[in-house]
Amino acid sequence: MFDIIRKIGAITRTIQIDSNATFRHYGLGNNAFIYVIRTCEEPGMFLGELADNVQIDRTTAFRTVKKLVTQGYLRLEDDAKDKRLRRVFPEQKALDIYPELHAYEQFSSDQLLANLSGDERTQLWHLLQKLPG
Repeated sequence: MFDIIRKIGAITRTIQIDSNATFRHYGLGNNAFIYVIRTCEEPGMFLGELADNVQIDRTTAFRTVKKLVTQGYLRLEDDAKDKRLRRVFPEQKALDIYPELHAYEQFSSDQLLANLSGDERTQLWHLLQKLPG
């Protein structure tokens, strides 16, 4: 059964290596493109929500968001009701490249699942939902 987790890890690393190389010219290495995608899809998330969404610790997520703010992809705004919270929004620079990022994510997903039937994809989804994380 340990082979299952190793296979999932190998798939993850392969996708990360390819995506980092693909988006390096935008300055979006180290999986930073994922933050841009998630922020474009759900603008206004709290920093903690974004960290949970990309499944990374909050300190690392905050450092990455700060870098993306400096690069002009994202902006932080204080929450109107609770000034201790900061919300993350995409800048126009992020919105401009979002279609390319999303298309890459869709293409990678389609390639990865190409050999599975619709029923197998559904079954895989249900099985993965039983795993923690």
